[in-house]
Amino acid sequence: MQNRQLARNIADKLKRLTGEKRKGAVIVLAAALMVMVLGFATFSIDIGYLSLAKNQMQTAADAAALAGASELSGTLSPDIVAANVREAAIAAAAANRAADQSSVFLSDSDVILGSRVWNSSSQTYETNWGDAYTPYNLVKVDLSRTENASLEPGLRTGADYGIPLFFAPIFGQKTANLNVSAVATFQPRDVVLVLDFSGSMNDDSELKSIYTLGQAAVEDNLYQIYQDLGSPVYGSKLTFSPEYAVANGVPASGSIPHIDVTFKGTSVDVVSTSSLTSAVLKFSNNSTQTFSGLSGTTKTLSGTGSNSGKTITYAWIKSGTNSSLDASGWGEKFDFTDSGLKTHLGLDSVSYPYSGTSWEDFISYNSKSSGQVKNAGYRWKFGYLTLMNYWLEVKESSAETPDLWKTSEQPIRALKDGVDLFLTYLEDVEAEDQVGFVAYTYSEAVGAKLESGLTTDLEHVRTLKTQRQAGHYNPYTNIGAGMAMAREELIANARPKAFRMMVLMTDGLPNKPTSGSVATALVLSEAQLAANNNIRILAVSVGAGADTSLMQQVADITGGIHFNVPGGQSVADYTAQLQEV
Repeated sequence: MQNRQLARNIADKLKRLTGEKRKGAVIVLAAALMVMVLGFATFSIDIGYLSLAKNQMQTAADAAALAGASELSGTLSPDIVAANVREAAIAAAAANRAADQSSVFLSDSDVILGSRVWNSSSQTYETNWGDAYTPYNLVKVDLSRTENASLEPGLRTGADYGIPLFFAPIFGQKTANLNVSAVATFQPRDVVLVLDFSGSMNDDSELKSIYTLGQAAVEDNLYQIYQDLGSPVYGSKLTFSPEYAVANGVPASGSIPHIDVTFKGTSVDVVSTSSLTSAVLKFSNNSTQTFSGLSGTTKTLSGTGSNSGKTITYAWIKSGTNSSLDASGWGEKFDFTDSGLKTHLGLDSVSYPYSGTSWEDFISYNSKSSGQVKNAGYRWKFGYLTLMNYWLEVKESSAETPDLWKTSEQPIRALKDGVDLFLTYLEDVEAEDQVGFVAYTYSEAVGAKLESGLTTDLEHVRTLKTQRQAGHYNPYTNIGAGMAMAREELIANARPKAFRMMVLMTDGLPNKPTSGSVATALVLSEAQLAANNNIRILAVSVGAGADTSLMQQVADITGGIHFNVPGGQSVADYTAQLQEV
């Protein structure tokens, strides 16, 4: 009994002891947790406040940078531009509040001007900050709230105080430092496109370029041009690939045979359904030569002796009993003059598609003893390939072949594609840019034409550009006249604060107003006049034969940029760089 009672007493004491200790531990733990919760709460409030303050400061910095950028000017002196930019930025910042300040403070030193320029050596853009780097095209705003304990409170500006905190002072941290920055560039551009529509702007599509671009590439382009025109069909015998003309004789009837004669200029291939007996050839100098004692049904005939190498104009082929077909008794007569060839090509009943020339002119073009067609191996051959080349080389103007603007003639197609990229970019950024358009050469007396003055109607400019073709007005290249007209338009009508810019696209081979050397000197003189009037030139040379050295000089004189688009290539690889300009 006594032992059981003793055990119960001990157990009761243990329960009382352990129960009292458990209650004391909870109180201590609760107090500690309360301190931690209050600490986190105060910390969260201060963090939230700082986040709000930073957003407010960033908004003020963004507004200040944009306001400063709106004062950028390519025509005012750098000192005036810098003063205007800083004044506008400081005023814009002051219109915003941040943390405990109802008006954000900026000093002149917080507004930094800079310039982003193209390095032609490294082929990259370089950004430089500081008043020494002109012309300015960038504005950076550095906005700080930093506790400056080295200054007496009375000497401090709004930037020399940290952001005051609510609860952090309990832990000995009265303020926090914040820094934000913003960079902006905005300067409406007044741009005049100076575009080369001389005759050489289709050279890369002509057979003359097979030695630089390859025959396959040139002929593929000619086929594309043919397709661009709707793959027209003239008569029933022309194919795209050039072929010799074949004269078809009368149908076979009894002992009168059917004869086909393939004309090859200085020779003819004869095929008859009966045995050949004799032939007479007449040449371009009116001499004739008789070939007697022929046999077989096929024969190749050409002049010999003094007639060797002479062009055949007529052939009389005697076979079977066809001597009755000609009064002279020489057999069936075949006409290989231009008029006769028109018939053999199936063009005698087809009107030439444009005014001012004829099928005979095209036939004569294919028959020349020198030139592109001969060098490409197509002399005396006729097809849509040589017809396309005829139009590009000889009849390139809008008055002669007005549909060529629809085609992929090169390098003018690359030029047009580049302008399209440029105009599309301006439309996308919606930066209030204006664009004008000058075409050259216009006439001997007036070297260029202002197709459109400065306008925000970029679609109008795009349409005008698209509907121009190589040699549109004149085959010559008066680059200087185009630059002069663009310069005059910018001086007269550019907006006061707009960035003045000329986009010069050309194959870079000036030959007017007089000789090449005079024309080149005029281009360089105009580049200097543009620089004197704060006009930057983006020079784009296009085509296999472009004078890239001249275009680089133009860009260097005006502080601009030069891009080269080689023959057979597009501007696609240069899209990003062109958009950066």
